[in-house]
Amino acid sequence: MITCSQSQLNQIKAAAEAAYPSECCGLLVGSGNSLVVSRVVSSPNLLTDQGLDRFEIDPQIRIDLERKLRGSAEQIIGHYHSHPDHPAMPSATDLAMAFEPDLIWLIVSVRDGQAAEIKTHQLDQTANKFREVNCKIIN
Repeated sequence: MITCSQSQLNQIKAAAEAAYPSECCGLLVGSGNSLVVSRVVSSPNLLTDQGLDRFEIDPQIRIDLERKLRGSAEQIIGHYHSHPDHPAMPSATDLAMAFEPDLIWLIVSVRDGQAAEIKTHQLDQTANKFREVNCKIIN
């Protein structure tokens, strides 16, 4: 299970709506053992010129964040992205790009510019597919 605050989810929803009809993306930071999100770090989507159904987090944002987190109890525990006019389920492209099995994939569906459902997933390497992970929302 992953735990997020309502304000963190609102931040992700706002990014998804602002990026529509392209995908938004960013990183989730928190405690690795308990998967409690402590902050959301947005990134420009480097693949907006390659269609509306792709995302790539700016590697410099990730490198800078990992440097800041070095020596702390926090780490990158996942990332988020949006699916414009599609369900909040991992796509075949998501599966092909899933190289870090420990990371959570938070996906927000955006329908006609409005954030809809949010679902969280994690890669099951043995079955080569994603499995849904419960997301607990706190205030």
